[in-house]
Amino acid sequence: MSSTEEGGGAVGAVSTDQTIIDSNTNNDYVRIDMRFADVALSVGEVAKIQSLDKAFDGGQPNFTAKPLIRKVPSTLRHNEDFKKYFKPKVISIGPLHHDDLTLHESKELKLKLAAHFVKKIGIDKESLYSKMKVEMDGLEECYDPQELENYSDDNEELAWMFFVDGCAILQAVYMRYGNDDDDGKLFIKNILLTFVYSDLFLLENQLPFRVLELLTSSGDGKMFMNAIQRFIDDAVINPAEDSEWWWEQQKEGERIHLLNLLRRRLLVEKEKPWWWRLRFFIERGFINEARTKRHHSHTIGNVKELKKAGIRLKASKTSCLTDISFNHFFFFGKLRLPPITVDDSTINLIAYEMCPDFDNDFTVTSYMCFLDLLIDEAEDVKDLRDAGILYNGLGSDEEVAKLFNKMNSDLVPSPMIYSGVKRQIHNHCKNMWINHAAQGYHTYFRSPWAFLAFVGAITALSLSTLQTYYTIHQRK
Repeated sequence: MSSTEEGGGAVGAVSTDQTIIDSNTNNDYVRIDMRFADVALSVGEVAKIQSLDKAFDGGQPNFTAKPLIRKVPSTLRHNEDFKKYFKPKVISIGPLHHDDLTLHESKELKLKLAAHFVKKIGIDKESLYSKMKVEMDGLEECYDPQELENYSDDNEELAWMFFVDGCAILQAVYMRYGNDDDDGKLFIKNILLTFVYSDLFLLENQLPFRVLELLTSSGDGKMFMNAIQRFIDDAVINPAEDSEWWWEQQKEGERIHLLNLLRRRLLVEKEKPWWWRLRFFIERGFINEARTKRHHSHTIGNVKELKKAGIRLKASKTSCLTDISFNHFFFFGKLRLPPITVDDSTINLIAYEMCPDFDNDFTVTSYMCFLDLLIDEAEDVKDLRDAGILYNGLGSDEEVAKLFNKMNSDLVPSPMIYSGVKRQIHNHCKNMWINHAAQGYHTYFRSPWAFLAFVGAITALSLSTLQTYYTIHQRK
C-alpha cells in the first residue's frame, strides 16, 4: 500500500478541493487538481463561480420595508393584451409618466386643480409647499431608485411635482363629493373626471400617501381626507366593515398609496361568530395537514357546467375576497362569491401583487384566477353579472371573457387560498348520482313553466288513475 493510500499523502500533493495558480500564465488561469482530470479555469470563471456564494448570501428583497412605487412587472408590461390597462388615459401622477408627451395637457389640468385646492384649504401656499419639502428625502425613498435617476440632481423639480400632483388628487376627489359652487369655475367635464379617477388607481401612477397626509394636516384638510376615504370605499361594492372603524386602523405614516389602500379594503373581513371561527380553525388544521402531502389542484367547470351540475351562483354579503363559500343539499349547490368590479384598477392590483418587494398572499390574483375557471365565454360573464358577482367596467362581456382567458397563461395564483372550495365543488360534480339528478332537473325544470307543466301532468295522471280505480270498483 502506498503512502498516499495510508492517508499520509505524498509531499507536495494537493487535495481535490485545493487550487494551484500557475505562475507561468501570469495568474490568468487557475489549475484545479480533481480526482479524475485536471481542469484549467480562468480567473473570470472562478469569479463567476464565487458569485454563487454572493447570490446565496444576499440579494433578497427587503420585505420588512414598504413596497416601492415602481413600474409594472415585465411579465405583464410587455404583454400587448394588458398594456392599455397600465397607461394613464388623462392625467399623470408622479415621475413614471411625467414626461409622457401624450399626457402633456394634464399639466395644465393639474395646475388648475392644485390652485383651487390651495385656495380652498385656507393655508398659504408657501407654508404648504415648505411642509412637504422638509420630508423630500423620505418621499424619494418610496420609489424604486431607477425611476428617479432623471431627478437625482434636481430635487426642486421633484418636490414641485409631488406638491402639484398631491394637490390635484385631493381637489379632484373632493369635487366628487363636495357641494361647493366654486367647483364649477374649473369647467371640467364629468367624463374627464371619470378618467381621472380611473387613473388614480394605476400602479405606475401612484404618489406616496404621505404627500396627501402632509397637505391635509392643517387648515380644512379633514374634509379633503374624508373625501379620499369615501373614494376608497366607493371602489368596493360591499365593504365588510364600517368605514370609520376601518380608516382608524390605517395608521398615519403607514399608508403607502391609494392602490394599496384599495387592496387592503378588499381584504377586510367582517367579524365572524364564534362557531364560524371554530370551523375555520378546524378547516385550517386540515389544510396545514394537506400541505405536508402532495398538492393536487382540483379543477372545476365554467358557469354553464356548474349550472348543469345543479350549482347556483350568488353574491356574498361582502366584497372581502376571502368571503367565498360552497354549500350543497342533495343535488343542489350554492356557490357564494364576493362581488367585484373588473376594471383597470383590478388589473393593476394584480400587477401590484407581482412586485418583487411586496410580500403578500396573492389574494386578488387568486380570486381573478378562480373567476377565470368559471369564465370561458361571454355567456358566463353575463351569468356572473346577473348574479351580482361581477361588475363589468371594461366594456362588453366578450372583452371581459377574452381578458380572463388570456390571463390564464400569465398569472400564478396561490395553490391553497381557495383549495377548500374547489375541492367541495369538484366532489359535488364528480358524484354520478348527483350529476345525473342535477342534469335532469336542469334539462326538464329550468323554467317555472316546465315545472308547472310537470306538476300538471302528474296531477292529471293521478286523477286518471283514481278515476279508473273507482270505476272498476263501482262495477263490482
